Amino acid sequence: MMNGQPNGLGLFNGLRAFVGGIGFIVGTPSVWGYALVPVAMVLFLTAGFGILGIWGASHVGDAVFGSYGTWGHLGNWALTIILALAAVLFAILLAICLAQPFSGFALEAIVSARENALTGWTNPRPGVLESTFRSLKIAVFTLSVAVPVFGALFLINFVFPAALVITLPLKFLLYAWLLAWNFLDYPLGIHRFGLRARWRWVMRHFDAFCGFGLSWAVLGLIPGIILVLLPMGVAGAAELVVEAEQTANDEGERRLDFAD
Repeated sequence: MMNGQPNGLGLFNGLRAFVGGIGFIVGTPSVWGYALVPVAMVLFLTAGFGILGIWGASHVGDAVFGSYGTWGHLGNWALTIILALAAVLFAILLAICLAQPFSGFALEAIVSARENALTGWTNPRPGVLESTFRSLKIAVFTLSVAVPVFGALFLINFVFPAALVITLPLKFLLYAWLLAWNFLDYPLGIHRFGLRARWRWVMRHFDAFCGFGLSWAVLGLIPGIILVLLPMGVAGAAELVVEAEQTANDEGERRLDFAD
């Protein structure tokens, strides 16, 4: 278009960035170490939180049942096992939530490498503390949106089970949007996009945003695999942001040529 805002990226651009992110990580040995950081972070945090949870579960069991004969021992063991399992599950969930912001330095290094491969240069990366704090803010914002919406959809399913045919696709679409939003956090953060600027970016390139998120959401149905794919998603998001900038620049040049 010759007037107004530049044209947004389309669905095909999102799919191409999805494939490009995977190809970049697989074919670039120099970033493999960074790509392993999120997985290592999850394992480390899960082990730490899990050990604390199991230790706490054993102390709760002792406090509730003590050692009052055979039944006391059985009750103690049963309660300890139940609480320990719950603690381990919670530890995994907490580790997954914290691994992404705590791995921000590695993910931003991947973004920089991808931008350099595409353009020959990259924006200066923020410091580790700034990166971690920004990622935590984005994570809190994401959870503040996701939890109420998913909770509302769950409540609708509970009250009206027949609504599942509508709420299930909505859940999947929301899941796809959240994935794309989180992957884009790193390249847009390096470019110093604030929350409002990110929202405008998503609205301008909404088709690409949907295609990109839905591609990862399909793979994300495999439990736990999203942690392995996180570096690939970030690399793909960097490609998408670079392509959007190049498209905007090209559109601006065409408008100038048209004016001349």
